[in-house]
Amino acid sequence: GAGAILNRRIEIIARHRDGREFPVELAVSPAKIGDTYIFSAFIRDITDRRRAERRLVCQYAVTRVLSEATTLEEAVPKVLQAVGETLEWDLCVFWRVDKASGVLRCLDLWSAPSVPTDSFIEDTWQRVLTRGQGLPGGIWASGKSAWARNVVMGPNSPGGAQARQNGFHGTFGFPILVGNEIEGVIEFLSRQVQEPDDEMLKMMKDIGLKIGQFAEGARTEVVLRETEAQLRQAQRMEAVGRLAGGMAHDFNNLLTVIRGYSELLLGRLGPSDAMRKDTEEIKKAADRAAGLTRQLLSFSRRQFVETKVLDLNVLVANMDGMLRRLIGEDLVELSAELDPSTCPIKADSGQIEQVVMNLVVNARDAMTKGGRLTIETRNVTIGEEVRLDAVGVPPGSYVLLAVRDTGHGMDTEVRSHLFEPFFTTKEKGRGTGLGLSTVYGIVQQSGGSITVESAPGQGSTFRIYFPRVEQEVSEMRAGVETTASIPGRETILLVEDEPAVRGLVHETLRLHGYTVLVARHGIEALLASAKCVGPIHLLLTDVVMPQMSGPEVAEKILTARPDIKVLYMSGYPDHPVFDQHGVIHQTGFLQKPFSPPVLVQKVREVLDSVKAA
Repeated sequence: GAGAILNRRIEIIARHRDGREFPVELAVSPAKIGDTYIFSAFIRDITDRRRAERRLVCQYAVTRVLSEATTLEEAVPKVLQAVGETLEWDLCVFWRVDKASGVLRCLDLWSAPSVPTDSFIEDTWQRVLTRGQGLPGGIWASGKSAWARNVVMGPNSPGGAQARQNGFHGTFGFPILVGNEIEGVIEFLSRQVQEPDDEMLKMMKDIGLKIGQFAEGARTEVVLRETEAQLRQAQRMEAVGRLAGGMAHDFNNLLTVIRGYSELLLGRLGPSDAMRKDTEEIKKAADRAAGLTRQLLSFSRRQFVETKVLDLNVLVANMDGMLRRLIGEDLVELSAELDPSTCPIKADSGQIEQVVMNLVVNARDAMTKGGRLTIETRNVTIGEEVRLDAVGVPPGSYVLLAVRDTGHGMDTEVRSHLFEPFFTTKEKGRGTGLGLSTVYGIVQQSGGSITVESAPGQGSTFRIYFPRVEQEVSEMRAGVETTASIPGRETILLVEDEPAVRGLVHETLRLHGYTVLVARHGIEALLASAKCVGPIHLLLTDVVMPQMSGPEVAEKILTARPDIKVLYMSGYPDHPVFDQHGVIHQTGFLQKPFSPPVLVQKVREVLDSVKAA
């Protein structure tokens, strides 16, 4: 009446008469009748229970994997293993949608220990499937799960014959939906003929939904981190920009004096004068310094711009020859993908040319061993959904300018400092570190956004989103020819608080025949205007001064002298006083640093203009 299996329920494997094995539960109970023991045995098929248990274990394993992983790439191998082991599939493959080339590629796979690592596994890693091709391609095309009792063979099922030769029969797959897009397909293969199972289909659909929700959450988390990083960078850039703009403003005053007196001195020196060469070197150095301050002003979004409606395709096409000479086509292949339907944008054409040139130079320097450089334009619409290629870009209609290279790429640390002034990864002497910071400033000043996608060894893609406009493209005007200097006879009231600049402007105008009244600040200017009994034809004033700003001086003098014309000069063209007083840059503004010829020409231009009523 006692034994190892008596009065217990044990699970064993039974064999069906057709040779198929299946799990059963065995219970043996003894009974004593007189001196004789009899035994009753109960055998129950527990295939359904085992299947239900395995499915619960599978769902738990998948849930645990997704709760611990942080990226889809990290989760997929563990999910494949969990499903394969618990549900007894022999091969599990994750096919990822390659959006750039429009195909499915094997991102990861898991195989049971009984599956030999042979050419079929290696070929699966290398296989590429188009939409509708094979079971995975069909799932990608339809967006629905699919089950096949036997691996399909034929021209539209690459690898099908090879799978059958390796003993695979049953196959099943389901799509991974992230938002409204199919991110990939998971395919399972078995060496057994698998019958369609509605419960299995429902469970797998649930797993696919969980993976899709996980991927969407992971993507949102990445975008959130990127947005936070962009915010921190924007705050840092704003602080550095204010500093850079203030420094550029102060330097512009000094450079105006250095360049101005250099030109005045050159005008007095003969061609063979021993001092001429030294003076020319002083002027060249000042010109280079002026270029640096212009870049700092571009970065700090304080550069004077003349916006107009542009055709971005025409602008890029016109730069083609210069860009090819710039990159040297013996190593780098340049291609342009310009969508003819691209809408116009509103920006300063010179600044956009500088953006393109700086990005192309940056891409060229990243491809020291050669590569491919692509410039792309097209219309894009950014919606409310999460997009990794447009992090931080507000919803709306844009024109995209993208510059892609196949260079060495950048890591996260480099990307976090990419747009900071004077930051560079190039060796000493190969750059100022202002190229990309200038791009950043110009894009911001144009009302656009810029994003960067890059990783070590995978190249870089800069995407610039310009707001789309529906206006007609402005005609390109030829450059204004410099006319010969005409001696002046008018009276000019000069207001400038910087002594060196005041002295230079006074001397330059006096040499060209003008009568110049000089004031150090607004109060002196009002007194000089009141004392002058004759006409004053032009008020030439700095903008930012102590006691009273240039526009405030102009407002008070215009009350007493309504016919006087006004010309502002400043190295700070976006100072708040401009907006407060409605200053029109195009007609009455002279940006520092300027040279004596430019000063004289602008003064003449304003004096000869017709004063608006």
